[in-house]
Amino acid sequence: MNVKLHTPKSLQSGSGLSSLKQLFLSLIATTISIVLTFGTAALIDGCKKADEKREMVMMILNDMSNSIAHVEEIDSAASRVFETQIDILHHPETFDTKKYDLVLVQAAYLNPTSNTVENIFSSNVETINILGNITFTEMVSEFYLLRQQYSDIIDKEYSKMFDGENSILDSYDNLRKYDLSELLSVCESFLMQQKKVLRLCQQMMDVSDEDLAAFARVRQELKESIDSKLPEENFKAIIERKTRFQQAVDASSRQKSPAATD
Repeated sequence: MNVKLHTPKSLQSGSGLSSLKQLFLSLIATTISIVLTFGTAALIDGCKKADEKREMVMMILNDMSNSIAHVEEIDSAASRVFETQIDILHHPETFDTKKYDLVLVQAAYLNPTSNTVENIFSSNVETINILGNITFTEMVSEFYLLRQQYSDIIDKEYSKMFDGENSILDSYDNLRKYDLSELLSVCESFLMQQKKVLRLCQQMMDVSDEDLAAFARVRQELKESIDSKLPEENFKAIIERKTRFQQAVDASSRQKSPAATD
């Protein structure tokens, strides 16, 4: 006996239930497609923002570290100059021979760090949005305020030390009047504060000394590649222009010679 199985009419193609099932499956497929599309885009965008944030954080911390290195350089020079001053004060007859050692501290200060990163941080609201950390932003602002205060004080002190009729290089009496220990105290105080802020910022953004050193090496390599020697063809062009200029000068001199003789 043959038994035939029949599909219920409610599930046959074209029936209401079958159409509803197809609609449901289509809705699920569309939803999954939307989730995958926008979810992937959001993930990519999130990763991009995370990379931008990390790059910005490292750039700021590297700038802070360079600033501290500059203050350390000035502090070291100021210490040596202070010892020179003490030595001269004990031996006045050495003033004329040792006074120029006093400009060491001025030479150190005249090699300042760049304000490029500070300008980017201070003038771009989007930078703050990328960082997404108000406390970190406040700490960085505090650091740059300290740097500006330090610069203003040092400018004032150097003006007193080397400019005008009271320059410590002009006379032994002027050197006796200036207390270099005060400059040392200023350097040490600002150095301690700036190091403290940098350490807090590193901890806040989970950046180790090794991370910072690695980033600094990459930045230095990039700077060196930009500052590398000119290509050979550039030197040839420079020499050619100088040669043409000299030839033009010589020709001009020959043209003027007869007139000068007359």
